[in-house]
Amino acid sequence: MSTKEWELAAGSEFRFEVDFKKTVQVRLVSGQAEYFGTELGPEAEYQLSGGEYGAIFSWQGCRLSVTGECASAYVAEETAMDAYINVHVALQQQRAAAHTSNGSGPRVMVVGPEDCGKTALARILVSYAARQGERPLFVDLDPRGASVAVPGTVAVAAVGHPVDIEAGFMGLAQPSSEGAGETPLVWQFGYEQPDANAALFNALVDRVAGAVERRQKTDGAASGLVVDTRGFSDVARDQTIEHAVRALRITALLVVGNERMHSVLAARLGTADASKEGSVTVLKLPRAGGAVDRSAAVRQQQEARAVQRYFYGAGRERVASFSTVVPFDDLCILRVGVDAVAPSSTLPLGEARKLSATSVSPVVPDEALAHAVLAVTGAPAPDDAEAAAAQVDAVGLQVVGFVNVTKVDMERRRLIVLSPAPGRLPKQVLLYGNTRWMETV
Repeated sequence: MSTKEWELAAGSEFRFEVDFKKTVQVRLVSGQAEYFGTELGPEAEYQLSGGEYGAIFSWQGCRLSVTGECASAYVAEETAMDAYINVHVALQQQRAAAHTSNGSGPRVMVVGPEDCGKTALARILVSYAARQGERPLFVDLDPRGASVAVPGTVAVAAVGHPVDIEAGFMGLAQPSSEGAGETPLVWQFGYEQPDANAALFNALVDRVAGAVERRQKTDGAASGLVVDTRGFSDVARDQTIEHAVRALRITALLVVGNERMHSVLAARLGTADASKEGSVTVLKLPRAGGAVDRSAAVRQQQEARAVQRYFYGAGRERVASFSTVVPFDDLCILRVGVDAVAPSSTLPLGEARKLSATSVSPVVPDEALAHAVLAVTGAPAPDDAEAAAAQVDAVGLQVVGFVNVTKVDMERRRLIVLSPAPGRLPKQVLLYGNTRWMETV
């Protein structure tokens, strides 16, 4: 593989894209550089995998060695980092005041349209905070992007160290990773977009908010939290953002790269008096210069990559997954949401089903489960799936892991699943959603 060195002046960044199924190795030869807020170690080599859209920034100037083929690579002199560091400084001042008063630190939500660099900004802010000894919570409310777990989920993770350069936010769940801390809390949503089932999404946000409050009552309240969100095409029509702002008691909305969105949110949620209880500061920030508009095909590949990284490891920390047989009789699979509920025509004559966006129904194993990614919860599975649907609070169940259905054997009444843990799958409630993945060689 070819190797090329890149010289970065102070305040510039090296932007690159890596094709899927390829990797590049990056090494800091001299100077100082950081990857979305996490400093590169001198002479340390980092492996960045296919599908990566990255930017390595230097405040002081540096020389980088890049081995491998990039689909795109260039040095940019104009960046948004001055604006981003100013936000960090302001947040850190609020954290310092909260430490002094034993109060709550800043609660920040990053919003904006698709492909404007929201997740990159969230990653920078939590990594900068961690570098100063803080322990902020990262709240992932982007089920399609799903930085912490697989697509179709929402999550909360404590960030005690800068986010791992190779593994990203998913490294928070890997004990050997640089950024690992407490095990993240994950909930199954089951859809890519919040507006596919806004009522269910809002119910999950309430669960997330409850977990945040419990966590910050015991530790880390002064460090605050940073919330990442999905891309909004029409925030004026959205049914979820205002609910999340209120539930999570957000103090600052960072609107990236969209003046109209900033205007709409400032009118709806902003307050003139920042010192007032419950006030929300709405701040407009520039779009990240390295943000790239992604096609539907690229998004689909990145979602598949996220599932693959869950089962086989993120970065160079590779893990093994195992094939396990699960008899139908040992399964209790539930689906939350009205599209999973049987139509009224299938019910006994004279009976009607009460539907809601958070209705829970059993999923009967059949060929349609092939390639589904099922969420494994910590709830013991009742023998009767119908009874489980009536008794189990599936909306509130936290996820302890995932399995991928590789084969449905109807003749032998069993599933063959890929699991990150060896041995028999515990008889626990499984949650079914829209996420699917088929392993390719």
